[in-house]
Amino acid sequence: MKNKFLLALLFMVASGYASMAQSVSIGPRIGATFAKITLSEEEDGLSNDDIESNPGIQFGAVANFRINDMFSIQPELLYVQKGFKIGEDDMYVKGRSEYFEVPVLAKVSLGTERLHAFVTGGPTIGYWAGGEHAMKIGDSEARESYEFEDSDNRLEVGASFGIGAAYRMDQGELNLDVRYGLGFTSLHETKNGEATTKNRMLGVSLAYLFNL
Repeated sequence: MKNKFLLALLFMVASGYASMAQSVSIGPRIGATFAKITLSEEEDGLSNDDIESNPGIQFGAVANFRINDMFSIQPELLYVQKGFKIGEDDMYVKGRSEYFEVPVLAKVSLGTERLHAFVTGGPTIGYWAGGEHAMKIGDSEARESYEFEDSDNRLEVGASFGIGAAYRMDQGELNLDVRYGLGFTSLHETKNGEATTKNRMLGVSLAYLFNL
């Protein structure tokens, strides 16, 4: 009787482990970013209408923890390029910032196991690791690395919201994501009356998730 109980217990543990393994998936993500900065108010004659997006790249790793067929939690670790552009093609100022970012997203999926759509949303935290500025006037262009100052806020708290579609393949699942990211933290410390500057980013990416 005791042996039967132990066998039944081992079977339950093994079944639970197999079920858990099927509910966890990991994989790489790579894609493009279209980022800009926004001002809380016009400053020195510069308004949000004058600021355009500056394209960049993103890549990193994804882990998905499925709670049930509809709901999952998806933390990620990403390298993300953000920035801005002011001016035209023959005369402009560009900024590019490099961030290491950790989104923790709730993911709701609708559809079949083979093909389904999803929505994502959740908080993000990022670290401003570096960047560069570029200036062009006519045929002359100059670039320099960004030097941080004490007034820079290198830790960014924000949020990410998106939609996408997933297609299950033999070894895993291919995900197409379109996301919009909002930075809640001003890039620089401000005094009373000064405009705040925050990141905004549209991202398009592909991820391939392997079941563990």
